[in-house]
Amino acid sequence: MDTISCIGEGWRLCTAASFISCIILIFFLNHSHDRVNLSTLGNIAIKSTLPANESDANMKLLQVADLKEHMKQINKEDKCNVFDGKWVYDPKQSPLYQGAQCPFLSDQVSCQRNGRADFMYEKWSWEAKGCKIPRFNGTDMLERLRGKRVIVVGDSLNRNQWESLACLLYSALPPSQAQVDVESGIYKVFTAKVGFKVLLVVESFS
Repeated sequence: MDTISCIGEGWRLCTAASFISCIILIFFLNHSHDRVNLSTLGNIAIKSTLPANESDANMKLLQVADLKEHMKQINKEDKCNVFDGKWVYDPKQSPLYQGAQCPFLSDQVSCQRNGRADFMYEKWSWEAKGCKIPRFNGTDMLERLRGKRVIVVGDSLNRNQWESLACLLYSALPPSQAQVDVESGIYKVFTAKVGFKVLLVVESFS
């Protein structure tokens, strides 16, 4: 009987020890699983945030680069060059002076005196690239150049420019306040009573 009792007591101890061991094992397994899950989630979170930070940084760099390029483009567009542009037609545009009424134009440069019937060519104006050229103001020019002289020296092209300038200024004054003196066809002087003179000296190419 004592032997049987000892065996039974041993089995009970083994069973209890096994049960306790199972509980401890299950506890550690659950704890390890939670730790693995937390670690995995942490890694996922880190991996998901790193590209976002890098993406934000890259986006900011791209924005800065785009801004610099945009500013360069603006500077290029805003740079004024009166010699770079195009002719623009405006049907509502009126000429600054009437060629037929200007006494300073040579016959060879007056389209209307040479029989041209239309006036459409007077509706074109020069539009510079990157800036807006203000409309010519003859009164303002005469005031700015009061008491001064402007000399135009050149061939027939410069003569055309002188005649056009004289007509522009003549249209801004009463006829009694402007006159032109001609000497031998190569020396012309436009004189306004504000003390301003535009001299033309014709010099042909040698």
